[in-house]
Amino acid sequence: MKFHARKFLPVLFLLLPVLISLSVIVCPALGAPQAAARVRFADIERLPQDGVSYLPADPDAPIADFANQIAYAEAYLVRHFAPWQASDLSFLGITFRELAAFHNSTARRRWYSSDGTQITRAYIDAIVRNGAINESAVPRRGVMILPDDVRILPYGRSVYGSRSSALGLNGLLRLDILQLSTARPGEPLAMFHASADLNWVFVATSTVAGWVRNSSVAVVDDEFIDRVMSSDMAVIAHDNVEVAGGDGRLLYRLKLGTVLPAEDGKVLLPVRGGRAFADLAMHEFASGAAQPFPIKFTPRNAALAIDQMIGETYGWGGSSGLRDCSALTRDYFALFGIWLPRNSRAQARVGELISLENIPVNERSGAITSQGVPFATLLQMPGHIMLYIGTRGGEPLVFHNIWGVRLRGNGRAVVGRAVISTLRLGAEIPNRLENSLLLDRLTVMSFPMEELSACPSSVNNE
Repeated sequence: MKFHARKFLPVLFLLLPVLISLSVIVCPALGAPQAAARVRFADIERLPQDGVSYLPADPDAPIADFANQIAYAEAYLVRHFAPWQASDLSFLGITFRELAAFHNSTARRRWYSSDGTQITRAYIDAIVRNGAINESAVPRRGVMILPDDVRILPYGRSVYGSRSSALGLNGLLRLDILQLSTARPGEPLAMFHASADLNWVFVATSTVAGWVRNSSVAVVDDEFIDRVMSSDMAVIAHDNVEVAGGDGRLLYRLKLGTVLPAEDGKVLLPVRGGRAFADLAMHEFASGAAQPFPIKFTPRNAALAIDQMIGETYGWGGSSGLRDCSALTRDYFALFGIWLPRNSRAQARVGELISLENIPVNERSGAITSQGVPFATLLQMPGHIMLYIGTRGGEPLVFHNIWGVRLRGNGRAVVGRAVISTLRLGAEIPNRLENSLLLDRLTVMSFPMEELSACPSSVNNE
């Protein structure tokens, strides 16, 4: 089935959540901490760290009807292309005034550099002046031509909210307080205005609004948009697919879950053309790296996606070309045509929801295994989100990218990567903070394909 974007773009768009909270928790920004508590986790050593090990007897039986997937993929593309229809930020469900208030609150915090040195107020004020938001700006349509971080303010270096965070003391998060998300090549943009020094552009993607480098974007015209939206759509199914320039040098790597136009079996990637406008270049990748969008939602395809991402180092907000917990789940579900917002809290509000807060902790595992659909169910706690993949030994298993387990004294035992674990990860650690297990803190079980919530769990993985 050929799948085109143009015919699925309605006049009115649903309001989309935006990542505007940095109150997350289980993972840091760039790099490993200076004094992290290194622990051998029994779960990670005991459980096979690959998705294929958890396949059911019939791994190719569909998790969801493909006709339903097509409907979800249509909705995905409506959101994906929303920035090209934007006149303001209403498609993200926010206003410029609200966003400016959030930026100003970040600017009023204390900032520390990566060596733990406090940054002067004069230096911060200069960054704020460079990134003053123009609330009356009329957007131009654009596209990402290179991957880039999306920043709260136009400043590329990592900054932290405390010296302890900056240094990663006791395994604490090295959480860059300016990092919102990442934008990838081919992402449609609403481009509002430039920074005072012209090095940055304030943009909105389908999920987030913030600053990206001017060198990473290009303007698009009607001809470009018409070609993209009349093309078939493809999704990158391998992780870190290399894209080389005409001279053979590596330009960047495409992440699994990236959705792009395609023609004649080749992916169309945007490049900078004349007068700062974008052109499209055809790229042919190795077999299986780019597949028609969406991929059929089966346990086998789900496990193969997990195996592409397993073991990846944690990167807060997608920094350094890595993933945090919600980037992992968003990319995973994108393969199957299912759109998720950018942060964990918003993701857990998509589709059909089952509250776990009022279920006693000793009964939560049973609720998950009896009602959860392996490879299609999200489990959320404050600041973290996980994919339920089935059971082993009667315990629910999850795939997630997690920073660590909380210890007494405000420290962390560091995991720092994407793993398969039970919901009792770190239970054997003697100085673990009481009631800090994943199972203790669960709040919501959600089904992004809400029709699946009525289906009993049919996969046991024993």
